[in-house]
Amino acid sequence: MGTALSQLAKVQVPFLEAYWQVNSYPTQVSFNGVDETPFPKDDLAHLYDLARMASRSAEKKYYKTLREVLDPVRGILRSHPSLARALGTRIGNDEFHVKILNGTSLTWLTQIVAGLLERAHDLGDGGYRKAANELGSILDLSSTTLEVDVPNGLDLGYDLLLFHGPEIGNEFEIQKGLVVKPASALSDYLDREWIRDFVPEEMDRRDWRQIGAVVRPFKWRPAFRRKTDYREERPSWPPRFEEGALTFLEILSIANQTPIIPFMLMHGCVHRSAHGLLGLTHSQGGSQPIRQVGRRRDPFRAPPQLQNSSVDLAKQAYNKRSDEEFERLAPVIHRLSEALARSGRFGANDRILDISQSLELMFRPKGGRISQKLQDGMSELLGANETHKGDIRAAIKRFYDVRSAIVHGATDAKRKRNLEDCQGAFISGLNLTRQALFKMLLSDTGSRD
Repeated sequence: MGTALSQLAKVQVPFLEAYWQVNSYPTQVSFNGVDETPFPKDDLAHLYDLARMASRSAEKKYYKTLREVLDPVRGILRSHPSLARALGTRIGNDEFHVKILNGTSLTWLTQIVAGLLERAHDLGDGGYRKAANELGSILDLSSTTLEVDVPNGLDLGYDLLLFHGPEIGNEFEIQKGLVVKPASALSDYLDREWIRDFVPEEMDRRDWRQIGAVVRPFKWRPAFRRKTDYREERPSWPPRFEEGALTFLEILSIANQTPIIPFMLMHGCVHRSAHGLLGLTHSQGGSQPIRQVGRRRDPFRAPPQLQNSSVDLAKQAYNKRSDEEFERLAPVIHRLSEALARSGRFGANDRILDISQSLELMFRPKGGRISQKLQDGMSELLGANETHKGDIRAAIKRFYDVRSAIVHGATDAKRKRNLEDCQGAFISGLNLTRQALFKMLLSDTGSRD
């Protein structure tokens, strides 16, 4: 197959040039002097179809040389048992159905040939042989239940929960079967067009530093059917994973003290080259929008970084989610993560109220003098010594003075001054509440009344 593809690539050059002269050349794309023009796969597939379906004698004569190198490639593809069964015995039939996960698409041999040449181009040296080996392995997956060593992991797919947040340096595992990856590591599985309506408009495909994903890996196998086989099968969906993923992202947001905004859930994302080798357009198995990110990107500042210590802290807390204390504090986790993500006209005030409600949920003060009781609870929980306890009491009092000014209005000069300190009160309040939350989650002393 590799030799046949190499010969086809050489012979097709003048035919492709003539095709472009009639139908227009591809749009040239470059960035910083580097040619990024996409491989002309669609043009090649159309050219092959023109050659294959030529009916008039002049057309047949024109395409004769191209057919002499195209037909051997088609013949080799036909000889594979998986495709032979799908194509049947009808002379001249190149069409069949490909089923991946819950989706079925019609394709044909010349689409696969174009996909092979595109993949060979991407692989560089030895690309024709490597692309042929990859396709052969993928085709073998459909004819056996045994393990098949597919080069470059093309039989690996992902379910994704995409989010906007701090820049992720390296991927890490939350638990077995659940991993966090930077979007840059998923470029072969994601298309910019799939997410462009949910992220800041100025973020192009080269700057995905603040996009990450909680991913659930899976292995997939294609199935091939004759084009007349229109059977309907009930979709098979894997167990849901997004609830746990969303919970972890909320905890991670609090641990790192940065907004993390999940914006889209995607199922059944398969490697772009696997689709191409099977003659298919790159697609995903289904998506569910969650929320829009909005204007949160500052092009003049480096994005916030995800700290390793925050990851470790979030993983420890996540592993406690079956405890009663975690269940009691779940509303606090929701509130604090939402406080970090708030924006808009009343965002600064609402964040203060989020923290005050979180504190009351955590310590459950009864009766009056709530501020005093929260001061006592926080100082006893976090204070290392009497001096430290006094600092905590003072910080909580200042925070609650700002909260009172927001709730009751700036009725006097003191409350007006307090309203001017919303940002400082939020930073101080969030820091102390975060410490208290993780100490409660990771402590074995039980809940506090």
